[in-house]
Amino acid sequence: MNRQTVNSMQTVSTLPLRQLLFIGVALVLTIVAGQFYHSVQTARLADQVAAQTALLAKIQATRSTSLVKAAETLPQAPVANASPATIDNVVPQERWVF
Repeated sequence: MNRQTVNSMQTVSTLPLRQLLFIGVALVLTIVAGQFYHSVQTARLADQVAAQTALLAKIQATRSTSLVKAAETLPQAPVANASPATIDNVVPQERWVF
């Protein structure tokens, strides 16, 4: 009878220990999965930024060369009637405020 009581007490005391170990393993796996997800998202964001930067550089290079070509083809006309803008000859523009 005494031996049976000791075995049941030993079983009861190991149950919380097993639960703590299971919770610890689950927590470690969750943290590892979160770190992996974060590293994948960071790498994906870096790739997107690099692609956007390359695209922006390409667009700016294309626009600058097209502006240079457009400036070369335009005739240089002298501006004879260039008067500074005054309050009298400036037309007010409509503005929509929401």
